[in-house]
Amino acid sequence: MNPVKKTEIYEKDYYQWTIEQVTALRERNLDNLDWENIIEEIESLGRSDYNAVSSLLMRQIEHRLKIDYTPLEECYKKWQVKIQAFKIGIKRKISPSMKPKLQNDLEEIYQDAVSLVSLEYGINLPDQCPYTLDELLP
Repeated sequence: MNPVKKTEIYEKDYYQWTIEQVTALRERNLDNLDWENIIEEIESLGRSDYNAVSSLLMRQIEHRLKIDYTPLEECYKKWQVKIQAFKIGIKRKISPSMKPKLQNDLEEIYQDAVSLVSLEYGINLPDQCPYTLDELLP
């Protein structure tokens, strides 16, 4: 199959493209593989998983900040349950190779959580993340 046809199928009928690519892989038919789009899809899978973990981490930090810096004790239990749910979600999605990037991105993730909590409650929060990655990960 020529490269233009492979890309055309990818763009017009993604489901059909996946069927054809799986068939070519199973048959070890390297000539029928749409290499560029396969590479793009694999990269996208990794980014998607990382973004999911990063988002869950940000939500967990957001709720920890609410517990630690707002006087709304009647909400603490609900927020603790949400924190636990976010940790469970992280446990299901995280892979060991994500940890260095999460560590590198922790301050940015923290600042996103700060912006939400500050907007919601109008409070001042620490400039730097008061939590370590080890405390946040399951």
